[in-house]
Amino acid sequence: MTEPQGGADPKVFQTTALQDGDEWVINGEKWFSSNARYASFLIAMVVTDPDNPPYQQQSMFLVPSDTDGLEIIRNVGLGYESEADDHGSHAYVRYDNVRVPKENLLGPRGGGFIVAQTRLGGGRIHHAMRTSGRVQRIFDMMCERAISRTTQGELLSKKQMVQEMIADSWLEMEMFRLLVLRTAWRIDKYQDYKKVRKDISGVKAAMPGVYRNIATRALQIHGSLGVSWEMPFTKEVMESFHMGLADGPTEVHKVQVARRVLD
Repeated sequence: MTEPQGGADPKVFQTTALQDGDEWVINGEKWFSSNARYASFLIAMVVTDPDNPPYQQQSMFLVPSDTDGLEIIRNVGLGYESEADDHGSHAYVRYDNVRVPKENLLGPRGGGFIVAQTRLGGGRIHHAMRTSGRVQRIFDMMCERAISRTTQGELLSKKQMVQEMIADSWLEMEMFRLLVLRTAWRIDKYQDYKKVRKDISGVKAAMPGVYRNIATRALQIHGSLGVSWEMPFTKEVMESFHMGLADGPTEVHKVQVARRVLD
């Protein structure tokens, strides 16, 4: 979806597909295409009907990775990935007269936004579920450190400020987990992401802060070891910011929650 000039707002997308007989011809650029370097095909959301209403202008296409005109300009890594070793997991992609058969249209013409939102609903709750597991791991490491490391003649776990970190982390983790569970239950109950949009936006908005807070506390309790590459915490802190952007920025989700609360 994302392009160099915009990601969260599909109305500014500029990559186009024009129909030419039994084929579509795609031109434009896409930014931060996840794992494109490893994929056998890409899914591109492009403008096919610019005269339609804003959210009915885009369509989705399956594009085989070996199609002529498809070029990875460069692979871009997250902050903890190695540029020297070329570990970039996201791609800056150019589509230069890329031709795909009309059968590669994914869903209805002009229905790209609906297809995207259907995928994103499940993707967001998946991010939240996975984050719950990662946060539990970080919390366990924090607690293990607190009951095994001594300073000033006593365990870290005896220090009230460390106890506060443990308590705050447990509270945030448990409240977030319960919100995720309730949202997943509502998805199962209604079988309609539109009816659970507020809940999904809620867990997506809460997730980066919970993730970042607990990872930061764990890093602090581990001291200099915490900022080293022998511990996962610097990566986890960076990932918490990533989760605040992936599948829609936190600010957008907070606006969605507020609108539906006030509706």
